[in-house]
Amino acid sequence: MTFLGPLLIVYVVWGSTYLAQKVGLEGLPPLTMNAIRFLVAGALLYAWCRYRRMPNPDRPQWRAGAIQGLLLPAAGTGGAAWAEQWLSSGVTALFLASIPLWIVLGRRFTDGERITWPVALGLLAGFAGVAVLARPAGGGDAVAIGVALAGALCWGLGTVYAGHAPRPASALMASAIEMLCAGAILTVLSGVTGEWTRIDVTGRAALAVGYLIVFGSLVAYTAYTWLLDHVAPRIAGTYAFVNPVVAVLLGWWMLNEPLTARTILATAVIAAGVALIVLAPVRAQPPSASSAADSGSADREVERLRT
Repeated sequence: MTFLGPLLIVYVVWGSTYLAQKVGLEGLPPLTMNAIRFLVAGALLYAWCRYRRMPNPDRPQWRAGAIQGLLLPAAGTGGAAWAEQWLSSGVTALFLASIPLWIVLGRRFTDGERITWPVALGLLAGFAGVAVLARPAGGGDAVAIGVALAGALCWGLGTVYAGHAPRPASALMASAIEMLCAGAILTVLSGVTGEWTRIDVTGRAALAVGYLIVFGSLVAYTAYTWLLDHVAPRIAGTYAFVNPVVAVLLGWWMLNEPLTARTILATAVIAAGVALIVLAPVRAQPPSASSAADSGSADREVERLRT
């Protein structure tokens, strides 16, 4: 099965980005780190798209790219990195695993999508797992938890918005302008919040940012785009409940992050909830050609759980 290689890349690489961000924080503040990551990765991807003679986005597409860049990479990934200043990489990944839950709720209210029983059970399980993880007795920083969940909410809203936004025909070009806009937004925010005075780059931090640029933002996204074109969406979407498990295990193994019974329970419950949502049978509906295309565009936006 030729799709196993790309699928494993998406599983492991996107699961490991939480660990890479944690290491990057040793020398770079969170917003600055992600500003560098997305500016460089976006510029490289945009240059590649133009080299392949892909059409340049028009003004409405750039505007939509800026909105998605704000909601997804800037708020979602930037918020996760900010939260990792206080939370472990594995716990942060578990909070970001709630993204599919917000997407389902967003589509219910904006598009009137029906919630089937398997999806409803998945929602309940997902939020139960978050409750187990975030209960006050857990000792996690309340503000960091709130920022991580707000980032997941923004990512979910951005994904729903993608289904209605004008976007380039190429998913790679759409991702390129999204990352460029996110990088510009994060650059401004990092300067306004005074992060530039706290930059003290270490060798480990530089390697971590390089890993995020090359593997997290370029290699894994290319693999995911390939999967969307060659396998069923529900197979490609399985990354959503595998990535948090990978993040928790890597954090425990490489950073000695605590692996408590509560974390294991939350991991299992959240992963089960997301699995129910991703693998739930799809109801047959007779959408128009344009709405079907919009839905496909939105599904492609779920890709960077992160980071």
